[in-house]
Amino acid sequence: MRIELTVNGKLRHADVPPMKLLLAVLREDLRLTGSKEGCGEGECGACSVIMDGRLVNACLVPAISASGSEILTIEGLGSSADMDLLQKAFVSEGGIQCGFCTPGMIIAARALLEENPAPTEAEVKEALSGNICRCTGYEKIYQSVNKAIADGYCATFRKRENLCSGDMPEPTCEEDKNFFAPQDLAEALEILDKNQDATLMAGTTDIIPDIKNGKYKPSKAIDLSRVKELKGINKIGDKISIGSSAANGDIIRSAIIKKYLPALWEAAARSGAPAVQNRATIGGNLATASGAADLPSILLPLEASVVLESKDGTREMKLEKFIRGYRDADRLPNEIIREIIVPVPAPNAVQKFYKRGSRKALTLSRISLGLYAEVESGIIWEFRAGAGSMSPTSIRLPRLEAVLKGKRLTADLIEEAAQTAADEVNPRKSSLWRKNMTANLVRRFLEEEASAK
Repeated sequence: MRIELTVNGKLRHADVPPMKLLLAVLREDLRLTGSKEGCGEGECGACSVIMDGRLVNACLVPAISASGSEILTIEGLGSSADMDLLQKAFVSEGGIQCGFCTPGMIIAARALLEENPAPTEAEVKEALSGNICRCTGYEKIYQSVNKAIADGYCATFRKRENLCSGDMPEPTCEEDKNFFAPQDLAEALEILDKNQDATLMAGTTDIIPDIKNGKYKPSKAIDLSRVKELKGINKIGDKISIGSSAANGDIIRSAIIKKYLPALWEAAARSGAPAVQNRATIGGNLATASGAADLPSILLPLEASVVLESKDGTREMKLEKFIRGYRDADRLPNEIIREIIVPVPAPNAVQKFYKRGSRKALTLSRISLGLYAEVESGIIWEFRAGAGSMSPTSIRLPRLEAVLKGKRLTADLIEEAAQTAADEVNPRKSSLWRKNMTANLVRRFLEEEASAK
């Protein structure tokens, strides 16, 4: 497949297999070796690049998805003989160690400052949370970023231009039968109808690690990353529509989500580091039907629905019906998840997402909990709860909901609810810890509501 890229301001071409990773294209075909392969699974940040204005892990982006994109690598900032201010700051402040991780650190910092030229200390740390340093602590790295800001680094930025023609990648005759990059939803549905054994790809944050680890090898693939109909986030009347290819980063940046669905915003913000957030999609998070997925635990109590589309028509179902079991979603072979529909919560609704993991960034949940309540005059008129990372799939907690609904909040009721939640979840591992943590989080939520009212 012949792909076209704008890399560091120059138009570049490469003849590569469709599933060859962007990192390999940069290093092997374009001889840009600043980006490194560490984990190869999007967990270390050594391969970080800026793609179409967003930080991504180049080890998770297949060539078919990268074609037509504008890419900035460490080489595009400056050389050892002519460093830019950010690189100089890393040198002067001692932010450079062995050099293996440093390019990714610098690119992650650059991505942050392009979006936010005056970040807080917490925002700097969050932006670099997906970049692992193997040599030392991180304070010198944070100091380097602050030094660059103080030196006026952001004033040196210039708008980058994508020189690509906009043409689709050019597959070989054989690739043309197996790898597809549709431009719109109608084309995607037509292709899928004729190739129902094809793998649907968007963010590829799950697929690529599975390929790398030998768990999966797609013989056919349909890249949905160019289908604009799958990306929007809109409020339509009393419902919010989230396109299936909307990334967690899109959810985080959406004023609609932050205003009406703050718990979903929190779940997206807690799911992975920025480079992963900019690739991982809400549709993929649901379609994988993994018990460790973060978004379902809050989308379930928000009573989200999944809209699927094929050439035969459209069908809509509640998320709890869509997720049938572990890695088992109710999607027919000729269907694409078009959007996720969430009813606009009541004005007095309280939403909360909790997550506990081994560390803050890039960690699978050991427990996730989504809670929704409508409380007035001390009475819980509506209560819904979802739990993840304990059972094979994320689940609703109907027993807990029944205990609380229509009841006045009292200390005894709160304790009964906490115990019910602990009894209702069925953790696969660390059962006692997870049950106790579930009870504690439900108790905290209800006590906060009781004190607020």
